[in-house]
Amino acid sequence: MKDDHYLSLFKVLDSEQQIIMRTDQKAFTMLSLMGVFMVFFLVHFPKIQINWFNFIMLILYLVAALVALIQLIMVINPRIKRREKQDDLPETNPTYFKGIVSFNSASKYGKYLRKIMDDENRAYTMFANQVYSVASINDYKHGHMQTAIRFFAVAIISELLIVMSVAYTRSLPFLFGG
Repeated sequence: MKDDHYLSLFKVLDSEQQIIMRTDQKAFTMLSLMGVFMVFFLVHFPKIQINWFNFIMLILYLVAALVALIQLIMVINPRIKRREKQDDLPETNPTYFKGIVSFNSASKYGKYLRKIMDDENRAYTMFANQVYSVASINDYKHGHMQTAIRFFAVAIISELLIVMSVAYTRSLPFLFGG
Protein backbone atom coordinates (compact mmCIF):
# COMPACT_ATOMS: atom_id res chain seq x y z
CA MET A 1 0.00 0.00 0.00
CA LYS A 2 2.76 2.49 0.87
CA ASP A 3 4.45 1.78 -2.49
CA ASP A 4 1.23 2.88 -4.19
CA HIS A 5 1.45 6.21 -2.37
CA TYR A 6 5.02 6.76 -3.54
CA LEU A 7 4.21 5.60 -7.06
CA SER A 8 1.37 8.10 -7.28
CA LEU A 9 3.60 10.84 -5.94
CA PHE A 10 6.34 10.04 -8.47
CA LYS A 11 3.83 10.00 -11.33
CA VAL A 12 2.61 13.46 -10.37
CA LEU A 13 6.19 14.67 -10.00
CA ASP A 14 7.12 13.30 -13.42
CA SER A 15 4.08 14.96 -14.98
CA GLU A 16 4.91 18.31 -13.39
CA GLN A 17 8.53 18.08 -14.57
CA GLN A 18 7.37 17.34 -18.12
CA ILE A 19 5.14 20.42 -17.99
CA ILE A 20 8.15 22.51 -16.95
CA MET A 21 10.17 21.18 -19.89
CA ARG A 22 7.37 21.88 -22.37
CA THR A 23 6.84 25.40 -21.00
CA ASP A 24 10.56 26.16 -21.28
CA GLN A 25 10.56 24.81 -24.84
CA LYS A 26 7.61 27.04 -25.74
CA ALA A 27 9.35 30.06 -24.22
CA PHE A 28 12.53 29.45 -26.23
CA THR A 29 10.50 28.95 -29.40
CA MET A 30 8.61 32.19 -28.82
CA LEU A 31 11.89 34.03 -28.18
CA SER A 32 13.18 32.74 -31.52
CA LEU A 33 9.99 33.81 -33.28
CA MET A 34 10.18 37.24 -31.71
CA GLY A 35 13.76 37.55 -32.91
CA VAL A 36 12.75 36.68 -36.47
CA PHE A 37 9.87 39.16 -36.45
CA MET A 38 12.06 41.87 -34.91
CA VAL A 39 14.72 41.42 -37.59
CA PHE A 40 12.00 41.56 -40.24
CA PHE A 41 10.68 44.73 -38.63
CA LEU A 42 14.11 46.37 -38.41
CA VAL A 43 14.83 45.65 -42.07
CA HIS A 44 11.61 47.36 -43.12
CA PHE A 45 11.64 50.12 -40.49
CA PRO A 46 13.26 52.75 -42.78
CA LYS A 47 10.39 52.30 -45.28
CA ILE A 48 7.76 53.33 -42.74
CA GLN A 49 6.27 56.74 -43.41
CA ILE A 50 5.41 58.13 -40.03
CA ASN A 51 1.80 59.19 -39.62
CA TRP A 52 -0.37 59.02 -36.52
CA PHE A 53 -1.57 55.50 -37.20
CA ASN A 54 1.93 54.13 -37.80
CA PHE A 55 3.29 56.05 -34.81
CA ILE A 56 0.65 54.61 -32.47
CA MET A 57 1.17 51.11 -33.89
CA LEU A 58 4.94 51.52 -33.53
CA ILE A 59 4.65 52.49 -29.86
CA LEU A 60 2.19 49.65 -29.28
CA TYR A 61 4.57 47.22 -31.01
CA LEU A 62 7.61 48.32 -29.00
CA VAL A 63 5.80 48.18 -25.65
CA ALA A 64 4.16 44.82 -26.38
CA ALA A 65 7.41 43.30 -27.66
CA LEU A 66 9.29 44.54 -24.59
CA VAL A 67 6.68 43.17 -22.17
CA ALA A 68 6.58 39.85 -24.06
CA LEU A 69 10.39 39.58 -23.85
CA ILE A 70 10.37 40.29 -20.12
CA GLN A 71 7.62 37.73 -19.55
CA LEU A 72 9.49 35.08 -21.57
CA ILE A 73 12.62 35.74 -19.53
CA MET A 74 10.54 35.27 -16.38
CA VAL A 75 9.43 31.88 -17.75
CA ILE A 76 12.97 30.79 -18.54
CA ASN A 77 14.51 32.17 -15.36
CA PRO A 78 11.76 32.13 -12.71
CA ARG A 79 12.08 34.08 -9.47
CA ILE A 80 11.12 31.57 -6.81
CA LYS A 81 10.50 32.59 -3.22
CA ARG A 82 12.06 30.66 -0.38
CA ARG A 83 9.60 28.98 1.93
CA GLU A 84 9.82 29.08 5.68
CA LYS A 85 11.28 25.98 7.33
CA GLN A 86 8.89 23.21 8.24
CA ASP A 87 9.51 20.93 11.20
CA ASP A 88 8.64 17.73 9.34
CA LEU A 89 11.07 18.40 6.45
CA PRO A 90 14.78 17.55 6.52
CA GLU A 91 17.20 20.41 7.14
CA THR A 92 18.88 19.70 3.78
CA ASN A 93 16.60 18.78 0.92
CA PRO A 94 18.23 15.79 -0.80
CA THR A 95 15.81 15.89 -3.75
CA TYR A 96 17.01 19.21 -5.23
CA PHE A 97 20.41 19.80 -6.81
CA LYS A 98 21.42 22.45 -4.24
CA GLY A 99 20.78 19.98 -1.43
CA ILE A 100 22.52 17.16 -3.28
CA VAL A 101 25.72 19.08 -4.03
CA SER A 102 25.92 20.41 -0.48
CA PHE A 103 27.36 17.02 0.53
CA ASN A 104 31.11 16.44 0.24
CA SER A 105 30.76 13.03 -1.40
CA ALA A 106 28.26 10.66 -2.91
CA SER A 107 28.59 8.29 0.04
CA LYS A 108 27.68 11.05 2.53
CA TYR A 109 24.72 11.95 0.36
CA GLY A 110 23.67 8.29 0.21
CA LYS A 111 23.88 7.89 4.01
CA TYR A 112 21.84 11.05 4.56
CA LEU A 113 19.23 9.97 2.02
CA ARG A 114 19.00 6.51 3.60
CA LYS A 115 18.51 8.11 7.04
CA ILE A 116 15.67 10.27 5.69
CA MET A 117 14.12 7.35 3.81
CA ASP A 118 14.08 5.20 6.96
CA ASP A 119 11.53 7.57 8.46
CA GLU A 120 8.54 6.82 6.21
CA ASN A 121 6.45 9.81 7.27
CA ARG A 122 9.34 12.24 6.87
CA ALA A 123 10.32 10.80 3.48
CA TYR A 124 6.78 10.98 2.16
CA THR A 125 6.43 14.56 3.40
CA MET A 126 9.73 15.46 1.72
CA PHE A 127 8.62 14.06 -1.64
CA ALA A 128 5.17 15.61 -1.32
CA ASN A 129 6.87 18.95 -0.65
CA GLN A 130 8.95 18.49 -3.80
CA VAL A 131 5.83 17.82 -5.88
CA TYR A 132 4.20 20.92 -4.39
CA SER A 133 7.31 23.02 -5.11
CA VAL A 134 7.52 21.87 -8.72
CA ALA A 135 3.79 22.55 -9.18
CA SER A 136 4.32 26.05 -7.74
CA ILE A 137 7.09 26.65 -10.28
CA ASN A 138 4.75 25.43 -13.02
CA ASP A 139 2.04 27.80 -11.88
CA TYR A 140 4.50 30.71 -11.90
CA LYS A 141 5.85 29.83 -15.36
CA HIS A 142 2.36 29.23 -16.78
CA GLY A 143 1.15 32.65 -15.65
CA HIS A 144 4.09 34.43 -17.26
CA MET A 145 3.80 32.30 -20.40
CA GLN A 146 0.13 33.24 -20.84
CA THR A 147 0.98 36.93 -20.44
CA ALA A 148 3.87 36.57 -22.91
CA ILE A 149 1.59 34.93 -25.47
CA ARG A 150 -0.93 37.77 -25.22
CA PHE A 151 1.70 40.50 -25.59
CA PHE A 152 3.42 38.56 -28.39
CA ALA A 153 0.11 38.48 -30.27
CA VAL A 154 -0.37 42.23 -29.76
CA ALA A 155 3.18 42.90 -30.99
CA ILE A 156 2.77 40.76 -34.10
CA ILE A 157 -0.66 42.20 -34.93
CA SER A 158 0.60 45.77 -34.57
CA GLU A 159 3.64 44.94 -36.71
CA LEU A 160 1.42 43.45 -39.40
CA LEU A 161 -0.86 46.50 -39.29
CA ILE A 162 2.18 48.73 -39.84
CA VAL A 163 3.29 46.56 -42.78
CA MET A 164 -0.22 46.71 -44.23
CA SER A 165 -0.29 50.49 -43.79
CA VAL A 166 3.07 50.85 -45.55
CA ALA A 167 1.93 48.57 -48.37
CA TYR A 168 -1.30 50.56 -48.72
CA THR A 169 0.42 53.97 -48.81
CA ARG A 170 3.05 52.74 -51.28
CA SER A 171 0.54 51.07 -53.60
CA LEU A 172 -2.09 53.83 -53.46
CA PRO A 173 -0.50 55.95 -56.23
CA PHE A 174 -0.24 52.91 -58.51
CA LEU A 175 -3.80 51.82 -57.87
CA PHE A 176 -5.49 55.16 -58.31
CA GLY A 177 -2.97 56.98 -60.51
CA GLY A 178 -2.24 59.68 -57.95
